[in-house]
Amino acid sequence: MRFGSDLRQRVISGALLAGAAVIAVTLGGWVSALFVALGTGIMAWELTRMTRGVLGFRLPGAILAFLTGAAAPVVVEVAGIVPALATASVLSVVTGFGLARKTPRPELLALGIFLLACAGAFFVWLRDLDSIGLTIVIWLVLVVVAADMGGYFVGRAVGGPKLAPILSPNKTWAGALGGITFAVIASEMVALVVQGKPVVFALLAALTAIVSQAGDLIESATKRRFGVKDSSALIPGHGGVLDRFDALAAASLFVGLVLFLFPSLIRQW
Repeated sequence: MRFGSDLRQRVISGALLAGAAVIAVTLGGWVSALFVALGTGIMAWELTRMTRGVLGFRLPGAILAFLTGAAAPVVVEVAGIVPALATASVLSVVTGFGLARKTPRPELLALGIFLLACAGAFFVWLRDLDSIGLTIVIWLVLVVVAADMGGYFVGRAVGGPKLAPILSPNKTWAGALGGITFAVIASEMVALVVQGKPVVFALLAALTAIVSQAGDLIESATKRRFGVKDSSALIPGHGGVLDRFDALAAASLFVGLVLFLFPSLIRQW
C-alpha cells in the first residue's frame, strides 16, 4: 500500500513537472528563461544546503544562493551569454566564500554554484538560437533521457562490474555503455529528421551522454560525502530538483560550451 502511494506521488509530480517544462521550453523567450532561472536557483540553494550536511538553511544564505543560481539565465535574456557567464563567476565567488563559515570547502561550493548557473545560462542561450533553438534543446533532452534510460535498463539486465562503487554502488560499466548507445541512437534519429551529419551527431551524443552520467555521479558523490539522501524534498516522491536535473545540467553546460566555442556546429541542426 505504501509503495502504491509513493508510486502515485512520483507519477503525478513527475507529470506536472514535465508538463510545465515542456510548455516553458516550447514558448521560449522570457518564459523559458524564468523557468530555467527558477530551476538553477533552487539547485544552487540545494547544493549549498547539501554541503552543510544538515536539514534546512538560514534564510539570508538561502536567498543569496538562490539569486546566484538564478541570475545568469536571466542575464542571457537581457544581455547575452558572455555577460551571463561573467555574472555567474562573480556571484558564485561571493556566495561560496560569503558562506565560508558554514561550508567546509567554500571554493568547491563556489565552483559548484558557478557550474550550475552556467548550465542554466547555456540552456537559455541554446533555446534562443534563432529558429533552431527548440530543435537543439529537444535533441539535448532526448540524448540525456536516452542515456539515463539506457543506463538503467542495460545495467539492470546485464549487471557486471561496478562503474564507481564508492560514489554510486548501483551503476555498472554495462549500464554506462548502454546509456551511451541509447543516446547515440536517439541522436541519430534526430539527425535523420534534420538531415545532419550522422558522424557528428553520434560523436556529440556519445560525449554528451558521458558528461551527463558524470554529472549524476558527481551529485551522488556530494550527497554521499555529506551524508544527505536527497538534495531536498521539493518534488514529492523524487527528492530535489538537483536530484532530477543533475545530468541535464551537466549536459547543458557541455553542449552549450561546445557550440559556443565551435559555432559552425550549430548549422548541423
